[in-house]
Amino acid sequence: MLIYRFQRNRRMMTNILSLLVLLGCPCLILVAGFVDEEMNCFSLRNESCPNHNISFWLYTKENPEGKKLPTVGLVKDSFSPLKPLKVLIHGFNGHRDFSPNIQLRPLFLKQDYNVLSLDYPKLAYEPCYTEAVHNAKYVGLCTAQFLQKLIEDGLVRTEDLHLIGLGLGAHVAGFAGQFIQQHTLEHITALDPAKPLYLVNDTAEKLDPTDAKFVDVVHTDVMLLGLLEAVGHVDFYLNMGVSQPNCGPVNQMETHFCYHNRAADYYAESISSTSGFYGFHCPNFKSFATGICVPQQNIQLMGFHVHPEARGRYFLETNNGPPYAKGENFSTMNRQLKGRTYVNDDIIEKLLES
Repeated sequence: MLIYRFQRNRRMMTNILSLLVLLGCPCLILVAGFVDEEMNCFSLRNESCPNHNISFWLYTKENPEGKKLPTVGLVKDSFSPLKPLKVLIHGFNGHRDFSPNIQLRPLFLKQDYNVLSLDYPKLAYEPCYTEAVHNAKYVGLCTAQFLQKLIEDGLVRTEDLHLIGLGLGAHVAGFAGQFIQQHTLEHITALDPAKPLYLVNDTAEKLDPTDAKFVDVVHTDVMLLGLLEAVGHVDFYLNMGVSQPNCGPVNQMETHFCYHNRAADYYAESISSTSGFYGFHCPNFKSFATGICVPQQNIQLMGFHVHPEARGRYFLETNNGPPYAKGENFSTMNRQLKGRTYVNDDIIEKLLES
């Protein structure tokens, strides 16, 4: 049974519908627009940074277990001086030991980077998605101020900053880039940036290419949890961004969570892959799905070693299991959409007609 408690206005109705799309549960109590005592959902309102619900954990090769950093009075000897800093940002219902941290942090430490894991679980937990989207801007603001302090204290160079966010965390990274003052972030990697409540035209309300000098995007669930639109300087669509191998039955919502999180697995493999995840250029999703685009000379490498001058949309397929990278092999590109997702085939038809 669904219980709706909301003010009767268009925004609240949009929030409810987006939550239904995100959670896909017919027996969920949805509470939107205010704090519910039982759910304990809450939105940050006019609060300043630092915020006790937002913490930053530093991991180094010497301290792989991590250390919670003070948000004021940073101890400079906590950092390995002037090494590149990878900032990992979890998504909805995540935490610092969830994707993309579990896939990427060990690999980055192995390469002797400083790794900063952003942690804000109380601001982004199920089923409080509406509040999580609202809070994401505050998390981005506090992250921007924290990173700015690191730069000012000489602990990291602006050109060595790389933010990597999954789902909702991709937009948090974008907001951090938007709010940081007197600096421009060098690099943001968005792993399947979240779709619900981000289907808006206002670029100030979501990730976009102006948030960093270079924004690369990995799409793995464009039909449900992730954005279909290109929001970076370069956007890669793996297996069309529609479905990913060995995730489960297409008629189950849990399968889409697997599609969504697979973006972090692909990116992790790309760090040391000898084959490489190569995609070929296509101007838009429809042109690829209808077979207008064919593999040509214009190819780009996806993932950790992506070229910072790469621009446009690129499509590639993966193997059915690890190692997923297929190199420059485009011989078996699957362009079929129907029957691959939780989304109704009629909706897919309308998508291709638009």
